[in-house]
Amino acid sequence: MPKVSEDHRAARRQQILAAAATRFARDGFHRTSMQDVVDESGMSFGAVYRYFRTKNDIVMAISLEAISMIETVVRDGVQAGRPVADLMATLPRALLTLEQIDERMRLAVQAWGEALRDQALAERMQSGLRRARAALKETIDVSCADSDVHIDAEAASQVLISIIQGFILQRSWDPHLDADSYGQAAQALIAGTLGRTGPEQPTPR
Repeated sequence: MPKVSEDHRAARRQQILAAAATRFARDGFHRTSMQDVVDESGMSFGAVYRYFRTKNDIVMAISLEAISMIETVVRDGVQAGRPVADLMATLPRALLTLEQIDERMRLAVQAWGEALRDQALAERMQSGLRRARAALKETIDVSCADSDVHIDAEAASQVLISIIQGFILQRSWDPHLDADSYGQAAQALIAGTLGRTGPEQPTPR
């Protein structure tokens, strides 16, 4: 029997997750059965079972994949070296450039709800958000140092994450929510404290 390559395994696993994401986004986690995922994937039950023993295993993988989009856009934005306010202006639009983003946003909202009843999932998701917050905190620390603003950078990073989560939640409800307007409003609000440059720079105390 020929040996199955790692690339083949990865492709099959992704095929299952893509099928599950389609069903979960349409029907929800709890209304979707393992058989629904098997049918959507076009694979046999036995083939799916080799990769995921239970539906909960698939829910965990899908939830972590959906929530990772926050960490992805935050870390990419931070690496670009933008001030905090300017960074937050770009993140909603950056989210919309990700593949299958409407589906992923709906799945992220479902994952947040699922985490309320699944402690293991909650801990895994919190780990991803902590990494995103840590990246934001570094940027906030720099902005505070440059503008002589005194703020709890850890708490501020939590607030900034909530702005991103708020966009995801509202966009899931309303696909017409404008990413640019949302980002510009966030920029204006944050610039009142962080990220001021040029003539608007506050006078150091």
